[in-house]
Amino acid sequence: MKMLQNDYQKILELLKNAQNKYDIDLAIHQILETIQRMGNQSFNTVPDEILQLFREKIFDFIFAKGDIADKSYLCLYVLFLNANKIDRFAKLESIAIESLFANGVSDNENVMLLELAFLAKILNGKAKEGLEFYLQNIVRIDIHCLEAQKNITLMLQFFETIKIPFEIFSQSLKKVLQENFFSFSYKEKRSVFNWQLHFFWNLKHFFNHRGWLEFYEIWKEIFYKELDFYDAKKIDFALYLQFFIYHMCGNNFSSQEDWKKFNQEISLYAAEKYQQFAKQFALPECGYQKSGVIGILRDRLVENSPYKVEYSFLKVLLENEEFKKKYKVKLYLMSLLEKSDNDAGILKSYADLGVEVVDILGEQNKAVYYNSHLEKALVLREKIIKDGVEVLISPNNGYGISDFLLATRAAKKQIFWSHGNFVYDIPCIDKKITHICGNQEKIMHEGYEFIGIPVKMDDCFYNPYVPEEQIAHIRAQYPKDYVVLGNIGRLVKIDHQEFLQTIISIMQQNPKTIFLACGGGNKDEICQKIRAIDSTILSRFYFTGFVDSALYGHVIDIWLDSFPMAQGESRIEFSAKGKPSLILSTENKESRTERLEKFFDSHREVFAQKSSARKIDLEEMRMFVCQEESFVAFDREDYIKKANALILMPKEVLSHKMLLQILLKEVNDTLRENKGKKAFLDML
Repeated sequence: MKMLQNDYQKILELLKNAQNKYDIDLAIHQILETIQRMGNQSFNTVPDEILQLFREKIFDFIFAKGDIADKSYLCLYVLFLNANKIDRFAKLESIAIESLFANGVSDNENVMLLELAFLAKILNGKAKEGLEFYLQNIVRIDIHCLEAQKNITLMLQFFETIKIPFEIFSQSLKKVLQENFFSFSYKEKRSVFNWQLHFFWNLKHFFNHRGWLEFYEIWKEIFYKELDFYDAKKIDFALYLQFFIYHMCGNNFSSQEDWKKFNQEISLYAAEKYQQFAKQFALPECGYQKSGVIGILRDRLVENSPYKVEYSFLKVLLENEEFKKKYKVKLYLMSLLEKSDNDAGILKSYADLGVEVVDILGEQNKAVYYNSHLEKALVLREKIIKDGVEVLISPNNGYGISDFLLATRAAKKQIFWSHGNFVYDIPCIDKKITHICGNQEKIMHEGYEFIGIPVKMDDCFYNPYVPEEQIAHIRAQYPKDYVVLGNIGRLVKIDHQEFLQTIISIMQQNPKTIFLACGGGNKDEICQKIRAIDSTILSRFYFTGFVDSALYGHVIDIWLDSFPMAQGESRIEFSAKGKPSLILSTENKESRTERLEKFFDSHREVFAQKSSARKIDLEEMRMFVCQEESFVAFDREDYIKKANALILMPKEVLSHKMLLQILLKEVNDTLRENKGKKAFLDML
């Protein structure tokens, strides 16, 4: 409080001596510096003298002289939250509001008018009303215009430092979407969604906030109204909206039930409309020919899990001479820059494999965040048909463009490749494949049958060389002599009460442990849940944000897998480094043992060969494969018990178990390589 009083005194002195705008600017900069230093601690009781001086000086030395206050003046919101109401700036406020969005007013001018109205409301003692007014109108403005970009730079800092509550934003946006939205032009409608995705979503305390899911029904209603297959402009916007809903909700989904609801209410509903659109506008049908061209449809190319799986599989496939004689692989990019640009290094990695990357949407992307998703879909569809693609594989499960291409049948044979969503099911999908199959030829997931395509992951992804000094540098950032528990993936996967309670129980029983939660998401909500369970444990949780999994895989000692939504390739990548991971099995103990005994017996020769090379007794290996349960739990209590055992396990015992685990990985890699190629070729 004493520090804040000192700040008040500095501001007061600057204002008393202010004789021009420059002098007032100094007082504003002092406020910004104080806000930055004090974080989200607000100015609770501001001396009336400071408020009065700001009002007088701004009126006399800025507005009365026809000058414009800088964007930074909006920080006065913090000081004036509880200010008394006056009418001195009412006329200025009225002029700004009446001129906003008037005919002939540019978007750059609209931003300045909006800021002026906001500032006038603040000075009039209506700061909260001013913020709501700002939120409800900024979203209508072209996000690319210069003044909007300047505004974003300041407001990102403002919203994050002041910690503007999500609820204030939510209430304002709902009013826009439910009361005014359909009176806007299409450019304004797109702007409303651009601001959500490219500004508000990226605020640290808004990112992946659960509150976004409250908008689902509102977005869906707008989506349904835009799905008019007689109107290309509406269908274009609907395609974009489908991408938007998929992205915003998908990052918060934590179960197959969530995806099932999305598939039924969004993808299935839209697919029918896209088919009707194709008939209405007489889109050309694909021809059937034995071209040998296999097309893979991708949202964009970045170094994520789907890329690592796909690249690893194609690398093995393209080493097969029989395959290379019959087939040619092409990647067709939707280039969804709303998510991110394509990675040049990833593009090159495919080119080096001999895979052609079809990246032809540069013209559409010149409009940046206002690019036409319908145009993209039609250009891609025409190219896929022109190239005579025989088999089109889509690992996407709900984007507007990919659903449009599948529903309007861009190729005679269309295949869905699941990377974890097992309930995606729209018309014109002929077969479903997945690498998440436990080396089985066919597997049932969520009532749907998938062809198992095992993938041997390339070593460049699972265990690349990382210098010891880099590992030591990261490890030194955390408490010495503590066991590092953790996992890597979207934070939504650990944002589950039962999982957090389980981890906290383990950490309570093992005081010299910390937990690294590595990945993007809204950590504030998770922290609230941890604090509610045991506030003393929170200091031992570390939220790292996105990390280099190759590096952090060496920093984490024991991987505690999330549940009910498990991690995927990231856990397998961790295990490949010879480190223990604990999972919660979806099978009961008896079923698991029976399945593994059949698996071992079916591949005894491979196990014998690998065991002999490692000088390990075959019977010991059989016992490890079929009955070892140090890394598998069957309920929550068992999970806690086995986590405790791993933490306390003697190093020599754990090292031997990990040696057997590595041998099992070698067997699985051999099987995946052989089975994956065969299963894929048989399917073709």
